[in-house]
Amino acid sequence: MARVSQKDIAIALNLSRVTVTKALKDHPDISDSTKKQIKEKAKELGYIPDLIGRSLSSGRTKTIGVILPKIAHSFFAYAVERFYEYAHERDYNIIPMVSFEDSEKEKKNIDTLLSMRVDGIIIDTVGIKDRKTYYNLINKSGTKILFFDRAPIEHPVGAVVADDMESSYQLTKLLLQKKYVKICHFGGPSGISITEERRKGYERAIQEVGISAWVILTDMTKDDGYTILRKLGHSANLPDAVIAINDSVAQGAHKAALEMGLEIPSDIAIAGFGDLTTSRIMKPSLTTVRMPLKEMTKYTIDLIIDMIENETTVKGNTIFKGELIEREST
Repeated sequence: MARVSQKDIAIALNLSRVTVTKALKDHPDISDSTKKQIKEKAKELGYIPDLIGRSLSSGRTKTIGVILPKIAHSFFAYAVERFYEYAHERDYNIIPMVSFEDSEKEKKNIDTLLSMRVDGIIIDTVGIKDRKTYYNLINKSGTKILFFDRAPIEHPVGAVVADDMESSYQLTKLLLQKKYVKICHFGGPSGISITEERRKGYERAIQEVGISAWVILTDMTKDDGYTILRKLGHSANLPDAVIAINDSVAQGAHKAALEMGLEIPSDIAIAGFGDLTTSRIMKPSLTTVRMPLKEMTKYTIDLIIDMIENETTVKGNTIFKGELIEREST
């Protein structure tokens, strides 16, 4: 069966093709009653807009690729839902991709999105080693790029991030005020903003009271948090507090501590970043830093669409303030 076209709608209603095209685009030249009539007939006939043809004529696909480290994760799941919502409000579609915290998969995600000719790419990066080459490729393609949540330490384009250094500083100060002195920071992989900024905030607070910094790098997974704390327990070198790079790592450490018979927070305090849904219902519940995700995602979508439609570029970071949420684990 042949695909229903705008010409078929025009013939059925005895209208011009131009009138049908304008009505389907909600053009102000067409009356509301005519628009309604045409849209009802289009629905009746089973008309589906030709997005590929439209993109060829306009030079835009009206699509934005979003690369996230995970989807089965309340922080990223919430973010992608908001991206969908705010992009839809501006007549754009979202194509989500998942890197699974793997730089090679992130590269493949970028290749796939460029081959689909998306107008823009939002990246919550895991940190590609040869990122300059890859991000130059994106720029040369004409596709707009914007980092979200995580950005490379040195990057030539804009980023929408949280105030990770200040949040980490305040979180560390909270533990110091509660008389924890052997505080270990379970950090993230090198090269990305949240790793560097959260480490700097932690070190700044630690140095202010003359205590030595203690940083152990992780792959930012729950399993890593669990494994590292268990190893520290076996070495008889346990910290009395852990500030994790994110809630996933903190949850792993939390699980390990309970299995080792430690009382939280009297034997060991644990805190993270991200305020995952599960962090609120853990026993004891997890102290964390909540990011203003609704505001950050809205700003990110508006910014990248403005970049696309106005042919502009953005440099530097737009920083949103995090909120320290103190719970039972500290």
